[in-house]
Amino acid sequence: MRLAFSGLLIFVVVASLDAAPIVEKTLDPGVIVEIPTARQSGNTTILFPAPIAGLYAKSVSAQEQANADFLISFLPGNVYLAVRALKPGVEDHLTVIIDRKAYVFHLTASDEPFYSVSMVRGGGVHDRRRAVNPERLLSLMDTAKAFPLLGKEHPEKLIGVDHVTSDQVIPYDNFRVVIRDVWRFDAEDTLVFSIQLENESDVAILYKPQDLAIGLGDRIYTQSIADASGIMPPNSVTQAFFTITGDGEGGRNNLAPDNDWNVLVVRAESTDANSNGGSK
Repeated sequence: MRLAFSGLLIFVVVASLDAAPIVEKTLDPGVIVEIPTARQSGNTTILFPAPIAGLYAKSVSAQEQANADFLISFLPGNVYLAVRALKPGVEDHLTVIIDRKAYVFHLTASDEPFYSVSMVRGGGVHDRRRAVNPERLLSLMDTAKAFPLLGKEHPEKLIGVDHVTSDQVIPYDNFRVVIRDVWRFDAEDTLVFSIQLENESDVAILYKPQDLAIGLGDRIYTQSIADASGIMPPNSVTQAFFTITGDGEGGRNNLAPDNDWNVLVVRAESTDANSNGGSK
């Protein structure tokens, strides 16, 4: 599954270094990671949780040459790279692109380097997402609803918000769900979904707004708040909004808005298998 992209990059230099040669670091687009890099012996290998799309640096090269301070080995699509300092006292900033996010690493030649660095999302299993209260979720939903106007008049309010339009259709018996827009608010780790519920029958269809959910792969993410009527009148098209926050276990979901979603709708009058899931 793809993960989230944020347009906001706030670089903060981390001053403290781990003493061990094998370390784990947080993968955070808002933090420059210090990497004391092997020079006299071995290489520094950095392992990522997703494939590398690209690399950018001033004095890092895949071949030894006069103007290169660091030698790097990697292939696009790999989840790791190996780097070695070619000269004493050199430094450079290496930008790594992963899942449409830029991560910055400060490489410094060192006689006490990291030999293996494992980058983990959100600080690993010990990191927990900060709770987002209902008032904040309603505010995010209002921002999503006003997205076109804010984009024209107050674009600064949309920093850190990623938006995609969609025409994904999830068919059910007698109705279908069309995903129209998905927004990701990275700071709150929240997705806002705008959907259309199209009742193709001559009778009203009741559903449970509190049970709206998203299926992605083998995971189900339940809504954190919803703005939905709970009824589809006969032969109608109605709109609903709902949010997905975190991974349901107190951690981050880090989901991009352009995944292949399955919207799950539960009918109010039945809880059998035919009314609990959509088919694609």
